[in-house]
Amino acid sequence: MKYKFFNQILKIAFVSSIVFNCTTLHSQIKVGNNPSTLDPNAALEIESVNKGLLLPRLALSSTTSTTPLSSFVPGMFVYNISTTNDITPGIYYSDGLKWIKVNAATLTNNWSLNGNSGTDSTNSFLGTTDNAPLLLKTNNTERLRITEDGNLGIGTSSPLAALHVKGQVIIDSFNAGNLANDNIIVANQTDGRLKMVPATSFILGMHKRNEIVQNSGQTIFNTPLQIDNPDKIMLYRNGVMIAFTLNNSNSIVSEIPCLMGDEISILQLK
Repeated sequence: MKYKFFNQILKIAFVSSIVFNCTTLHSQIKVGNNPSTLDPNAALEIESVNKGLLLPRLALSSTTSTTPLSSFVPGMFVYNISTTNDITPGIYYSDGLKWIKVNAATLTNNWSLNGNSGTDSTNSFLGTTDNAPLLLKTNNTERLRITEDGNLGIGTSSPLAALHVKGQVIIDSFNAGNLANDNIIVANQTDGRLKMVPATSFILGMHKRNEIVQNSGQTIFNTPLQIDNPDKIMLYRNGVMIAFTLNNSNSIVSEIPCLMGDEISILQLK
């Protein structure tokens, strides 16, 4: 009787030991070398100096098909052995909606924030490979856009020309020009498009009239030509452009009264 009771105690202790060990086994698992040393953050740890991890090798059919699996499981890794549709051999993982290939070349060829070296102008570029624009932002606000068609917009998300700037443009320096050969850039008053006109025609088509004010308070000044378009007239007082209104077909009214001795210049295009 004592023998049978002792035997039952041993069986209970043995089963308890197995249950305890299995519980430990299912909480964390170490495979390979040093099985007693397990990283506390790992559910599964593999340690070896001469062996690797072999993933399941199967034939996927496309990045949007679960076959030969039954569903997309986020975090699932496989090694694909087929070449079909948009699939080529390599390691793929599922994001829950599709298969994504783990491409080592893509990971190592990212543009660096600290500059890039070893670039090849034939293959290396900053931009898009699909039918989508390229955007640049600061403070999370779009500042520059290159459209799918190649138009560059600064301050606008819908550029209508090769270069479309919405805002002021400043050019801090110019080289000396040649009135005989150069062109002058003018802007269309409707859409702002820049155009060129010969400098010679612009200069030759301008008429100038100078006058020294004889009496303080004078506001009316005659123009060089009969006025057909007030936009072709510029009024200067001592070298500073001032505004005016029309007086009649041959004279204008200065926005401010002029003083005796002021130099008045009126430029008028044909």
